Amino acid sequence: MSRVTFTVFSDLHHHPQWYKSDAPERLAAIQKRAVDSGSDFLLHLGDFSHKPSAYPELIRQYREFCVPGYFVLGNHEFDIDSYETVLSAMGLENGYYYFDRSGFRFIVLDENYFSDFPGIYFHYSERNYFDHGPYRDWMPPEEIDWLRETVKNSPYPCILASHAMLDFTDGKRGVKCKDEVREIIRNSRGTPGEVILCLNGHYHRSGLDIIDHVLRLDVNSATFNWVPEPHYLFPEEWYKEYECVGNMVIYKEPLSTVITIDSDTGEMIFEGVESSFVCDVSTEKSGNSSGYRLCKAENISAKINYKKL
Repeated sequence: MSRVTFTVFSDLHHHPQWYKSDAPERLAAIQKRAVDSGSDFLLHLGDFSHKPSAYPELIRQYREFCVPGYFVLGNHEFDIDSYETVLSAMGLENGYYYFDRSGFRFIVLDENYFSDFPGIYFHYSERNYFDHGPYRDWMPPEEIDWLRETVKNSPYPCILASHAMLDFTDGKRGVKCKDEVREIIRNSRGTPGEVILCLNGHYHRSGLDIIDHVLRLDVNSATFNWVPEPHYLFPEEWYKEYECVGNMVIYKEPLSTVITIDSDTGEMIFEGVESSFVCDVSTEKSGNSSGYRLCKAENISAKINYKKL
């Protein structure tokens, strides 16, 4: 029997000069949940810190915990640091990699590339992605080839983890190379390395879709929702201490999801959490519209048999 339990969370956003994230305390609470749930490991889906090289103590807190922790790289990891500096600070040899655990293969992807000329790809580094908005969220051909071979050669069912969404039902969001990824996922059906789940963060919302018979879990930020129009509903001193706090609605309890997958029965259980808002300041109370970013302080709970999709 192959059965795995792991705790997934996203978008911690540690950068004390900009955000009131209380990241060490939030991380500790999520790590406690991982222990209490019997999780085999933790997986963070990107935007852990806006300058990883400046916060080695937080990275140690995550990497040296008794439950192993794995990183997915997000766009904001590169707000200040170079790509090479981020890899070094976070203890990664590459932005994409895989690990096998308890009869499953977890494939970590890196879609933090932009391509503003056909066939030429550059990784996000030192905030350069802000200058290339329409050309972001790519994986280069060599990573696509690596993904294809990693899935094809896997002896275990595969779970894909990325920061940005790999696919979306309206076809407007997600990585630019979603057609290639979709083909890899479709071709995996019925093989030992069949892709059974895709995980992403980035959008600070909670959602669950089924695309091409594959579950896609959109994991809310562990910390906050971003609102475009600033508000002034928090204590006055916060605005002096945190540059971006007026654009935040902050979740009181950190959000995470415990996922259990059983390959024999096909049962996949998502145990989310419900939270509330700090100072009772929600997106609506801040005077903003949530748009496609749902404003609920929660992660989804569900029980689904992936073999019957």
